[in-house]
Amino acid sequence: MTHVRFNPGNCMPSRSEYPASHNLMNWFWNDIENGYRSRSFTPANIVETKVDFRIELSVPGFSKNDFKIKLEGPVLNISADLQAQQENGDENFVRKEFSRNSFSRSFRLSNWVDSASIAAKYENGILLVTIPKVEEAKAKPATEINID
Repeated sequence: MTHVRFNPGNCMPSRSEYPASHNLMNWFWNDIENGYRSRSFTPANIVETKVDFRIELSVPGFSKNDFKIKLEGPVLNISADLQAQQENGDENFVRKEFSRNSFSRSFRLSNWVDSASIAAKYENGILLVTIPKVEEAKAKPATEINID
């Protein structure tokens, strides 16, 4: 399998005959990509083990009281609503590369999970949501079937 890396800093291949349009398109796509990522995208890892699923969200700078986790039917909604930070009149940012923004992520759960036993904990900037599997979905050793 070939892996292709996405380089958001260079969306358009370089063409020497059209340098201005090349730079314009890179600026345009980078602006959209960076704006999308900084405002609404919270990275998540989803891990499956023999007994459960784990959703790990990278959300540094929050406290555990900032999060709301709701199960609405088969959809697990995870969000954090933060009020915009007021800037102090005595301070001016020379450069501002990060901020704590509100976010919302939704995950559709299958029938193979025990939704009554979902647990969550927040530690070191990672929100970990553990979703146990129902007994029927847990990995079982292989059985040999005899041929009659």
